[in-house]
Amino acid sequence: MTEQRPQLAAQIERATKRLTQLKAREFLRNQQAKTKAKGEVRRADAHRKIELGGLVIAAGLKDWDCAELVGALLDAADRASHSPTVRLGLRKRGLNYLDARKAARQRTHYPGEMGRSD
Repeated sequence: MTEQRPQLAAQIERATKRLTQLKAREFLRNQQAKTKAKGEVRRADAHRKIELGGLVIAAGLKDWDCAELVGALLDAADRASHSPTVRLGLRKRGLNYLDARKAARQRTHYPGEMGRSD
């Protein structure tokens, strides 16, 4: 039995070391997953900001300063908050404008040229 004790102690030590390694590996994977998720959120946020900037340009407002843009958006938000139909009307107008803009851009491309979709 005395020979088994050192052998059991060695097995316990190896198992403990292996458990520590597995826990460290799991921790590292969790950290990597969190980092990846944060990166995806940041990329989505950056994409949305670029998209919004493109819409400002598409609406012909690229020369407006920031205060004017915010003022116009606040005005639209105020009007839309008083009536649900106002927001629907704004949406319809925006969709019609974007569709017409897309169609005009597609007409200006040469035959065989790949058009960029909005």
